[in-house]
Amino acid sequence: MRKLIYKLFSTLGSAEAKRLEAASRNPRAAQLSRLMSIVSRNQGTRFGREHAFRSIRSVSDYQKAVPVRDYEQISPYIDRLVAGESGVLTAERPLMFARTSGTTGSPKYIPITRAYLEEFRRSSVVSGYHTLANFPGIANGVVLSVASPAEEGRTPGGLPYGAISGFLFLHEPLLIRQHISPIPYDVFLIKDWETRYYTLLRLALVLPLSCIYTLNPSTITMLARKLREYGPGLVADIGDGTIRPPARLAPELLRKLSPLLGRERARALELQALLDHENFLPGRIWPTLKVICCWTKAAAAFYLHEFPRLFESIPICDITYGASEGRGTIFLGPNRELLSVRSHFYEFIPEQEIDSQSPTVLLPDQLTPGEKYYILFTTSGGLYRYHINDVVRVTGFHNQTPLIEFQYKGGNISSFTGEKITEPQVTEAMSGALSELGISARYFAVVPEFFPSPHYRLWIEPDWDTALAHRPAAQNDRALIDLAARFDRRLAELNIEYKSKRESMRLDPVVTEIIAPGSYEQLRQALCQRGIADAQIKLSHLQPRGETLKFFQERLIDRSGEPALKA
Repeated sequence: MRKLIYKLFSTLGSAEAKRLEAASRNPRAAQLSRLMSIVSRNQGTRFGREHAFRSIRSVSDYQKAVPVRDYEQISPYIDRLVAGESGVLTAERPLMFARTSGTTGSPKYIPITRAYLEEFRRSSVVSGYHTLANFPGIANGVVLSVASPAEEGRTPGGLPYGAISGFLFLHEPLLIRQHISPIPYDVFLIKDWETRYYTLLRLALVLPLSCIYTLNPSTITMLARKLREYGPGLVADIGDGTIRPPARLAPELLRKLSPLLGRERARALELQALLDHENFLPGRIWPTLKVICCWTKAAAAFYLHEFPRLFESIPICDITYGASEGRGTIFLGPNRELLSVRSHFYEFIPEQEIDSQSPTVLLPDQLTPGEKYYILFTTSGGLYRYHINDVVRVTGFHNQTPLIEFQYKGGNISSFTGEKITEPQVTEAMSGALSELGISARYFAVVPEFFPSPHYRLWIEPDWDTALAHRPAAQNDRALIDLAARFDRRLAELNIEYKSKRESMRLDPVVTEIIAPGSYEQLRQALCQRGIADAQIKLSHLQPRGETLKFFQERLIDRSGEPALKA
């Protein structure tokens, strides 16, 4: 049955892939078609009337009628929707609101309509088709996805709000949920953090995983740590046909899971052998695994430094660029992500012009390879010329349509004296420095410090459970001090302005400070308990702000718990 479903999916995906291929040869026409479809359907809305949608006949008309807006500027319209008013942004009533992020500040409520979901799924189907074509071994197993709850609460107007990942997961066809993504949705609703992931792993360990597909790579590394922590108990449960997580499961959930908890002594013996030989790693546990799909850019790239140890040579592919606000790209193959010109309408502003009173606004076919741009979304969900504050880079073209990849959130650039360091630079520098020293870390942050003279502090939570655990404390202290120098050197190689400022002593050397063990996981748990979806936990590695800064600042220690270790 499973292979038949994959074959059917491939057939359906092939048809949409052909339509996208045709559109990529003339993206200007495809984009105009998308824009006019959205505008014409929403002429009678409050927003449509205020912006003369009935008079729009061209892209130029649209750009003159509708100003570029960020969330704060469009939120008065969204607030009306949240309160229950109809016909504000779209003629279609929202199905739900995706409540996004909120890690630093108030949550955003993104309206999700049926038409928007069709746009989103259109991209997903083609990405899935190309992923399967590039990694056909996926068809021999199942996919492990990690979703967040689709409904975390209700708005005053009575509509649900939650995570779009959970909503999409919950509304997959029954055959997909039974045979391709068989972890029951109810598992993602378990409130207790430890129990949720113990239960997820207990079910996954007896499945023939061929693909791990989840947005956040830090979720994957966290699951690997839970495997190590709960390994003996998980293996015992598999051998006994039981489940004994840290907290008791609700009787109703236990009844739902019971058909999946049969005694599998042969599998338990396989896993016990891996435990006995200290090989209880995901790449060994699931020899059927063919690919891992997750974020690989910006802050997320840091967590990939652990993947070679955990997964050995299993390929890692970027899950494509997108957000609750809109889907940006489609996977064509490794390092090839095509702008999804059949989903939404897109505009681009050159990065250096974002603060201009009259910036240049470009359409997809007008972009230049190698250049960076801010991207604007117009979607069937009711976002019009929406400034999501994302910077993307053009990596090339497929036919006449750009290939793009996400770079970083706009504005997160640190510059004391003109060095203008970016998150991708500090992430690459840290990953390289850790690799040189043969150690790993669970989280790090680069924090600017003005006194007594300008310099950067490197906050790091080392992974004491790996290489550091087997070395003398003095050797570890030396390695962590050396880390600052190696990070400093690599950052200078990546940023010539930083190198110049260091050589001229306008910037002092980097200082290393240690974050208390377990802090990163504690913050993730706290954010999840507040209702922030796991995939929305995007902690910056460059000058973290607000709550994140305060949380880690209060947990800076040295090995003995005294004031922080400094280089």
